[in-house]
Amino acid sequence: MESKYKNTLIVSLVAVILVMAVGYAAFAQQLTINSTATVTDEKTNWNVHYDTTKNESSGAVEANMGTGGAVAPKGTITYDGEGHTATLNATLNQPGDTVKFTLTIMNEGNVTAILDEPQVTANGEGTDEDEDLLVVKKGNIIFNVTSATPNSIAKGSTATMTVTATFDANAQSVGSVTESSISVTTLAHQAE
Repeated sequence: MESKYKNTLIVSLVAVILVMAVGYAAFAQQLTINSTATVTDEKTNWNVHYDTTKNESSGAVEANMGTGGAVAPKGTITYDGEGHTATLNATLNQPGDTVKFTLTIMNEGNVTAILDEPQVTANGEGTDEDEDLLVVKKGNIIFNVTSATPNSIAKGSTATMTVTATFDANAQSVGSVTESSISVTTLAHQAE
């Protein structure tokens, strides 16, 4: 029986010595990490909108009179409070009259934005008579919206889109003044 206790004691001592050896080896290892890191307070900032300073007085509206016209067409641009929606109003008098609107989209955030197809909505009385999402026909006025170029804008950059209002050459009746408006909402998402 005494030899059984001696064997158990020897095995236990050997186990303790092995645990101590492994523990010493683990504590004797040295881990060195050399690196430099910069910590900033900058967070992702999303701020994509129309440049609301661009309107008829800044050259963003170009009106052209049709042949033989007596009264020049005109157009106006107004923006919502956040600059996400532009309302374009065109007053055209005869076939051949056009008003071209240039909308500037700004990226004042700190991430690259991918511009999506804008949302175009007809305003006021009457209905949109066209099935194309970027073409709106109300009465005798046809609005054609082009998608923004470029379609990707880095922080601090801009893109432009144009909208052309044209007096319908196939108009059934021509009154003294034809007026209509649309709203164009810029849509974008973050680049991956």
